[in-house]
Amino acid sequence: MDMSPLLLGALLVALLFGLAAALVWQEAMQRSVPEQLTYVLDDAVEFVEQQVGEYGRLGREDIRRILEWEVVYLQGISPRGAGKLEPVRVGNSDDAARFILDQIGRPAGYSPDDVRLVLAGEAAYLVSIGAVGSAVEGEEW
Repeated sequence: MDMSPLLLGALLVALLFGLAAALVWQEAMQRSVPEQLTYVLDDAVEFVEQQVGEYGRLGREDIRRILEWEVVYLQGISPRGAGKLEPVRVGNSDDAARFILDQIGRPAGYSPDDVRLVLAGEAAYLVSIGAVGSAVEGEEW
């Protein structure tokens, strides 16, 4: 059985279109599942430590302690069971800084400026991993 060149060409083109369709479908399926954002405390500490650099007088454990209390603060922001999430302001929030200082206690030697510096670094970390959305309309930062 001898195949004509025209029939062979048509078969190869159909095979090419089939492979292209399969690749497009596979890519579409992968993109339909949103990427899971993950806040990793160790990564955040390292990122903030690099951001703070020479301007901060806080060590790695100080930064970790402040960030741990920031996570506790953020977990208490939205009312539990209300079915509605409230927008959260990240970085340099006076309420968050007060909460953290109240929890850690003044004897630790952290100033409000120290805490705000760490929170600003954390905000930069959240932006870098894509976890921060746009500002709410009408809200000034």
